Amino acid sequence: MDYNPNGQFNNSQNNMNGNQNLNNNGYYQNPQNNIPLQKYSVPPYYPVMPQYTVNPQEEQKRKDKKILKTFGFAFGLAIILYFVLSYLVVGVLYALSVPFPSVEFLLKDTTGLYILQGFVSVFCIGGPFLIAFAILRSKKYIGILPYGTTYNKKAAVSLVMFLAPIVLISTIIINVISAIFQDAMGITFESGFEDLYPQGPLGAVVLIFTLAVIPAVVEEFCIRGVVLQPLRRYGDKFAIIMSAAIFSILHGNMVQIPYTLVAGIYFGYLCVATGSLWPSIILHFINNLFSAIEMIVYANYGEEASTFAIFIMLGVLIIVGIAGGIVFFSMHYKTELKDGVNTLRTGEKVGSVLKSPAMIIAIIFMLITTATSVKF
Repeated sequence: MDYNPNGQFNNSQNNMNGNQNLNNNGYYQNPQNNIPLQKYSVPPYYPVMPQYTVNPQEEQKRKDKKILKTFGFAFGLAIILYFVLSYLVVGVLYALSVPFPSVEFLLKDTTGLYILQGFVSVFCIGGPFLIAFAILRSKKYIGILPYGTTYNKKAAVSLVMFLAPIVLISTIIINVISAIFQDAMGITFESGFEDLYPQGPLGAVVLIFTLAVIPAVVEEFCIRGVVLQPLRRYGDKFAIIMSAAIFSILHGNMVQIPYTLVAGIYFGYLCVATGSLWPSIILHFINNLFSAIEMIVYANYGEEASTFAIFIMLGVLIIVGIAGGIVFFSMHYKTELKDGVNTLRTGEKVGSVLKSPAMIIAIIFMLITTATSVKF
């Protein structure tokens, strides 16, 4: 039984006569045809080279992990730049306050501090996340942010109305639980704004603008825009929760982290459900405006008036929320959250985002800052 160049064995009796069918190279030649073998013939028993096949599913998982790691790099870089720029701005102002005493207005006066906070929000938070957006945009991981009209205006308005009191009540409940926890553990959470109550009409206007208007616009661009939108590729639920976690810890103190985590989930859901950033901006503004009015009333009329104002505003929002809920649910509006790419488990998604060196450094920064807000 012999091997011919066509890869088949021959049972011809002509090949049983010793080496009479050997060619010059020492390999058997097919006696059934006279096609001469080329100089480099295939040997009868050549070694079979191993064939390596790529598992398409594993290759896709590798690509998805790489994409999520890029997300983590962009988000982490933005957070690092935020911390660096914030400390740099404060350091420069302290340095300038020596030759220019008027600069101390931004460091010691209540109104000045809120003006400084507004500047930090726009340039030290918005700027770095704009860079992150540019990075993701250049790699085509994110498209144009959804600043257009909503899927359904009536549904969007009624959903904002319905969620407004829910967000506020959730914040109050979380703050009460936090206060009980602090008393039980003998610790105090500080935000750094405990004694910063606005004085006079100018202070009230500045407070509303820097506490309600600017954060609603800037933070929704950063978190529900730059962070949430690309993450939706891997599922809406994952994107909403992950962006809410980044949103909460970005505040850098234990006073705000718990309730901003919950509020961030509501904001993210609203953005996804309505298809636009504007509803989440409005809901964010309403929530922060409540706090601003409470602070203004407290600063000018005292604690009792502030408590009364809280109950009045909460009552109004509850009535508005009930009306919005009736309209929204009567519409039978579908707010299905999409699963997205499902090649990775949730833990793998989270791990891929957090594995980026930039995100690791950012987390360290945030943990250190958060730890300083806890007083024993």
